[in-house]
Amino acid sequence: MIDTHAHLHLINRNTEDVLAAAKEAGVYHVVQVAIDLPSIHRNLNEYALMPNCSITGGIHPLSVFDSLELDEVLAVLNAHVEAFVAIGEIGLDYKYGKDNMALQKIFFESQLAFARAHEKPVIIHSRHCDEDMLNIVNQYSDVKKVFHCYATNYAFFEALEGDQNYISFTGMVTYAKKGKVINAMRKVPMNRLMIETDAPYLIPRGVDVAQNSPEHVGHIAQHIADIREMSFEDVIDQTAKTAQSFFSI
Repeated sequence: MIDTHAHLHLINRNTEDVLAAAKEAGVYHVVQVAIDLPSIHRNLNEYALMPNCSITGGIHPLSVFDSLELDEVLAVLNAHVEAFVAIGEIGLDYKYGKDNMALQKIFFESQLAFARAHEKPVIIHSRHCDEDMLNIVNQYSDVKKVFHCYATNYAFFEALEGDQNYISFTGMVTYAKKGKVINAMRKVPMNRLMIETDAPYLIPRGVDVAQNSPEHVGHIAQHIADIREMSFEDVIDQTAKTAQSFFSI
């Protein structure tokens, strides 16, 4: 299995122990996702050196502030672009970031343009912003993109232009067997799905831990198998192949 989205730097455990536990659980690769400049630098200096771990670079919408220089961010990304398997986590968050929506859009579009220029895929955070999100990403239909922690309906996926769109599910889905997200899980083509923990957040149902970690990504795969009436083995095989292709890992 591949955990396509984790924040190892936010887990309060030794990283080597976390990755060892993941390997024991059948997780052979983790995508370590940046959210701000400090985590980008830590990815480059620490996580890029770890086996079976790939890194990204990008500014999360809730890490966007007036004091953050966009030119500085783009310079750092440009200087190390070959080290990143994707640009992200980038996007829009209108639930917790209502006070700076305009600035979020500037950073989001700038990072999308950077990804296009460097032919990199993007990891997108999208929360309570479907209309603006569609208006922006459909201008970048040629950019390969994954909507992480997918939490909207199937109609959103249908409205995405082009053939470069993917979604990934977290432990959040393990708490439901119906609803808009589960309906999307059933309908989105299997070769467009990936699995992730978003560790240390979104602990799957039935897992009694203080923080989530990559070793638990199999719970999401099992839920997809149950909902789509597939075998667990087929789900982990297809999602791993999709992740390998998407991230070139």
